[in-house]
Amino acid sequence: MPIISVNPASEEPITLAEAKIQCQVDADLTDEDVFIEELILSAVDFCEQYTGRRLITQEQKYIGKFLSRIELAPNLLSVEAIKYMDSQGVLQQLANDKFYVMNAIVGEVQACINWPAVLANHPQPVEISFTCGYGAAEDVPDSIKQCIRLLVGHWFRNREMAGAVTGSILDSASSLLNTFRVVNI
Repeated sequence: MPIISVNPASEEPITLAEAKIQCQVDADLTDEDVFIEELILSAVDFCEQYTGRRLITQEQKYIGKFLSRIELAPNLLSVEAIKYMDSQGVLQQLANDKFYVMNAIVGEVQACINWPAVLANHPQPVEISFTCGYGAAEDVPDSIKQCIRLLVGHWFRNREMAGAVTGSILDSASSLLNTFRVVNI
């Protein structure tokens, strides 16, 4: 499923100050700030990859073909536009009454009757702009935030393992994230 990020998240689920508390670094010491911020990004990436969900609201695009049902993302908030290259090679926008959005475990779109004809032999004639995520940082579930803090603290204390999630740390992360995990999206 070719999904690309258009606008990355504007904030992270935890702040630098929260991460510094987890790492037991005094707030007024700034020597490690850049490193801790990088650890936050890595932990967020791990959580998003593990759960299959975007944590903070962000815009994304599906680029591909019309399928009977097009899976977009868990935490689908809205579909802004469906554009396609018509059979004459002209870019068109599909009217909102020609498709419907289903928000189950994974948000998807389906045609109300049939998808329109697209330019033959075009490898990716369809572009769907959508928004997904939990919302702002305060909307991210606490157990996901706890996993981020756990990973940041572990990697801070075990710098040679930064990025590695194995053994008991993986067990802890899994127990915090499993209820949010969407497999095979």
